[in-house]
Amino acid sequence: MSGPVLRVGPGFNWGLILPVVSGVLGALALGMLVCALHAVAHDDGTTSSFLVPAAVLLPLAGLGFLAARRTRTVPLRARDGFLAVTLAWLAAGAAGAAPFLLEGTLPRLVDGLFESMAGFTTTGSTLVDVEAAPESILLWRSLSQWLGGVGIVVLVVAIAPAAGLATQRIFHAETSGVTAERLTPRIADTAKIICGIYGGLTLVGFGAYWAAGMGPFDAINHILTTISSGGFSTRSASIGAFDSLAVELVAIVFMIASGINFAFYWRALRGDSLWPQAAEVRGFLLILLGSTAAVTASLVLADQYDGVWDGLRAAAFTVASVGSGTGFLTDDFDLWPDYARSHLLLLMFIGGCAGSTSGGIKVVRAMLLGKTVGQELTRQLRPRAVQVLRTRGKVFSEEVRRAVLGFTVVYFLVAIAGTFAMLVAGLDLLSAATSAAACLALLGTGLGDVGATENFQAIPEGARVVLMFLMLAGRLEVLTVLVLLTPAFWRRNVA
Repeated sequence: MSGPVLRVGPGFNWGLILPVVSGVLGALALGMLVCALHAVAHDDGTTSSFLVPAAVLLPLAGLGFLAARRTRTVPLRARDGFLAVTLAWLAAGAAGAAPFLLEGTLPRLVDGLFESMAGFTTTGSTLVDVEAAPESILLWRSLSQWLGGVGIVVLVVAIAPAAGLATQRIFHAETSGVTAERLTPRIADTAKIICGIYGGLTLVGFGAYWAAGMGPFDAINHILTTISSGGFSTRSASIGAFDSLAVELVAIVFMIASGINFAFYWRALRGDSLWPQAAEVRGFLLILLGSTAAVTASLVLADQYDGVWDGLRAAAFTVASVGSGTGFLTDDFDLWPDYARSHLLLLMFIGGCAGSTSGGIKVVRAMLLGKTVGQELTRQLRPRAVQVLRTRGKVFSEEVRRAVLGFTVVYFLVAIAGTFAMLVAGLDLLSAATSAAACLALLGTGLGDVGATENFQAIPEGARVVLMFLMLAGRLEVLTVLVLLTPAFWRRNVA
């Protein structure tokens, strides 16, 4: 016999929403227990900063699951998935701030929330003085990015999937790209595959960093934030602090790996055809290769470095970092020539492949936008020509074309609105535009007051709230969040 109806909100399916939010809180509690164990082992005085919030989150998660089991669900609607995912990410950002506040690393609430949201969304913008922070706090920062990189909700679906179409709704609401691809008939199995590949890359990357000369603690932290395209580091100078070509090469390989569609890896492991993702992966790699050549030429012509090799080394690393949305640093690119900086800004907006941990509009959308422009130019010369939108033989429907155009327009409108908000807060134009763009694209590093060697301390508190919204919007592909702000979303008769 079903339980009573939980009448909260206009007919939402709380039997779906509560388990998702509860599962995320439970995952965070487990992460905090890991950090508490590290704190005990190293006696760094932060144990209670993790045990106290974990002791609160675990019962809350249990109560959420219990309430969901006693709730009679209403018919499943698309908005249930949107609300479940958005609430889950907001809950993660709020709960994840607790260790920073309890330990005293960040004394103000808005600062803790900002750092937490930057972690889980893998944006990488930071307020923490990493040289002064305890190791366990640094590990929590890295772990938050690793959890957010794969998608906390996808992780929950893999471990404790909801029933039936519920998994499909929340999976599609969180995953990125033009279409959310199933790797198997069941969404839960697809989520498990994604998490398995993600974990495998993490283990291999940890070994590679360690072999390249990093200590175990630095290696685990940096692979957690590399494979998630996060960019948090245990050093204020980021990867540049190690001054090691071997470390930089490992970072480049795994930053690029994080920007490739995970479905591509699954097909490669199974020996299946790589055709469905081949065009986008090829485009992503060509963009990085061409950008490295262009930025290197810019640096060499400007005598920015002593020789071609030094310019190539700096350009290759920075292009991979910005193009994948990771945000690691070896050089202060804020001092580079205008062309090089502008090129990096373009890479920031494009981002990596759909279905990866990168931010930005995604390479496949950029490719489809380019083909759409080409078709419109052709239509001017041949108005009656029948044109099909395709990339290397893969056909996209007119619905996909409209979705790509709509998404891109909204994405840049949000970026522009964020820029104006930063200007109102008192930032100069360069800092305002790049801080908004960096947070929306999940890169975390801009130019000017939020440049490569700066953190976000220069941003006023009110403006940090705006940037947190941009981080969340960027991580959830903008529309998932914006749809909650429309009056139609809250009407009972919405499908």
